Amino acid sequence: METKDVVIVGAGPAGLSAAIFTSLDGWDTLVLEGDWVGGQAAIAYTVMNYPGFPPGDGEILIENLKNQVTSPPPKGTGAEIRQEKVIKIDAENKIVTTDANQYKAKVITIATGSRMQKLGVPGEEEFAGKGVSYYAKLDYQKFQGKIVMAVGGGNSTAKSALLANTTAEKVFLIHRRDSMRAYPPMIKRLAKEGVEVWYNTELKEIKGDESVRGAVLFDDQTNQEKEVSLDWIIISVGTEPDIELAKEAGLDFDGCFVKVDDSKMTSKKGIFACGEITGCVNHLVTCASDGADAGMAASEYLALEKIKRGETFKGAVNGKYAEEYVKMLEG
Repeated sequence: METKDVVIVGAGPAGLSAAIFTSLDGWDTLVLEGDWVGGQAAIAYTVMNYPGFPPGDGEILIENLKNQVTSPPPKGTGAEIRQEKVIKIDAENKIVTTDANQYKAKVITIATGSRMQKLGVPGEEEFAGKGVSYYAKLDYQKFQGKIVMAVGGGNSTAKSALLANTTAEKVFLIHRRDSMRAYPPMIKRLAKEGVEVWYNTELKEIKGDESVRGAVLFDDQTNQEKEVSLDWIIISVGTEPDIELAKEAGLDFDGCFVKVDDSKMTSKKGIFACGEITGCVNHLVTCASDGADAGMAASEYLALEKIKRGETFKGAVNGKYAEEYVKMLEG
């Protein structure tokens, strides 16, 4: 079992930002990620609202952030990222178990982010990966020459449709309301690039044999169903917090979100949480900010615990000298 000062579960913007602040303060920091570094941000077709990052591929933004986290000083902060799937968090003993190892930590920060929501319509589970996709960026090369339908009304749906349009024969988008919540520039791009939008339309069933061949749609205005032929469906109807590990760890919840105090600490001492699992607004910049707060709070917690043990340190940790932490403890 390896020992670390800080183990961060999740390598999205929140987890990576937390790693920057703990590693900058000299704490041995390990980030664990079971899927891909960057989470939803890494597979975003276009990021338009991150300050200092001109509209561009989300993968580039995440690659820059990853390099900042892992590169040794002065180019980065020198934390480590390992591609391992976390299967259990023992919050009482601060032990993280992955599919490859176990880690004993002084602090654990949970930043597992979100996962794509499912519609729950007939055929969805059956054809997942066989014509049903939730991440257009991972599958768009499979759209070559296909008829593709995107489902949803947000920016992610619009981006998915536009990306599919680069390879597919035809792309159309359905949305159950009479207007989209996507940014106006995204809606204009859909029209400009020939992606039809069918409003007031719901997906009711997915049909096929070995793969998707069609779908049953319901038109809310005519109150009628119709069947359309197609080859691929991208479901992009939002995300939900990925809270399974936090639940199994026995943390307290506020509704469907992990409950944290002002310092991002959960109901278990030394266990922090940040990002979408705590109810943070679902934007890259807000998740990164939330992770930064958690990283600074974790660093301060580690410094205070060190002082409590009668130890000390040179220089400053999170902007405070050892004697300042002593005064904090003295009240």
